[in-house]
Amino acid sequence: MKNRDKWITIAFLIFILAIPLVTVVRNLLPARQGQELTEAEKAVLEQNGAITEDGTVQTGGTAQGNQPEVTGFAKLQGGLNQFTDGLFGRTKLIAFNTGLTSLLTGGTYIESTQTLKGKNNMFFYKTELDGKPIWDYMGINHFTEEEMAAIAENLTATREHLNAKGIEFYTMCIPNKEIIYAENMPDTIARVNEVSRGEQLADYLHENTDLVFVYPKDALMANKDKMQLYYNTDSHSNQVGAFVNMQEFFRTVYGTHAEIDSVTFRTDATDYAGDLVTMAGLTEKYGIDSVYVFEKDSADRTQYHDQVLLYVGDSFGGFLSQICKGYYKEVYWEDARDFQYSMLDRYNPDVVIWERAERYCEVFAEPILMK
Repeated sequence: MKNRDKWITIAFLIFILAIPLVTVVRNLLPARQGQELTEAEKAVLEQNGAITEDGTVQTGGTAQGNQPEVTGFAKLQGGLNQFTDGLFGRTKLIAFNTGLTSLLTGGTYIESTQTLKGKNNMFFYKTELDGKPIWDYMGINHFTEEEMAAIAENLTATREHLNAKGIEFYTMCIPNKEIIYAENMPDTIARVNEVSRGEQLADYLHENTDLVFVYPKDALMANKDKMQLYYNTDSHSNQVGAFVNMQEFFRTVYGTHAEIDSVTFRTDATDYAGDLVTMAGLTEKYGIDSVYVFEKDSADRTQYHDQVLLYVGDSFGGFLSQICKGYYKEVYWEDARDFQYSMLDRYNPDVVIWERAERYCEVFAEPILMK
């Protein structure tokens, strides 16, 4: 018995120590060849607006330089995160742990720090490190009056600043997936208040300002039974959802509108596995989503605007800017985190749309579009 326990202990220690050791050795080896994107990977990125015209990957805007130097604890933490992200066998271990908990609970639960399995094979984002989407859904993180007043003041000042330069300025807040598909959320997640933070902010701005602040919840709810608007396995809307969002923008700003069935979406794949199942190590089991791609030529030309659009947003901006390419002369997309004021001179836009997903809507208080 003692020998058996000893050998089990030794085997366990070897297993635990071998993973970081192999990781270190692998990182010390010369960079491996053949890491270029496959054509299939490029196609998915291009559909999301993440491939530039020269074929390179846009990883959050094109701005370079002027980044703060990372030192001290933050640098150490960054190094540790990079090391753990590159652990040998990490994906397999995550998949094993997730699969085991799913098996033990009859498929009703998965063990993941970022992914929540809901009903009807729909997955949700439960992180607290990239916004707090579950808090938004529960309605437990409402803004104070002072916070909303600060956002209103900043957006108004931004509009006035850009209008003085001859630029139209509009704001969009895209509802979290949990808000639109609440019926697929687990019953264990209780809603304290069904008015989410994004809707609260939209109501405040509509009642207290003359700002254009588009929160397309009602449009998404009205269309979600016609076609899938958000991926089952991804935290983002698909291009159909992006179309609905932009049409709500057009209705609000220009007084025009087009229905889903008036344009064409081609189906590029039926086995897509999104970011949520990727984080949970479940891509092989849940490659269940269809990829719909908006055909720009099917756009109603009466909705066309002979203007240059600069779209400043987050990861939702890829699909949203792709939809806009059917309706504007030129469209540019920049990640809000990388936006630099000089980009206004670079692109010389007629229209600027500042978009954030609901889980990021507190950043509307930041004056990123002004010097």
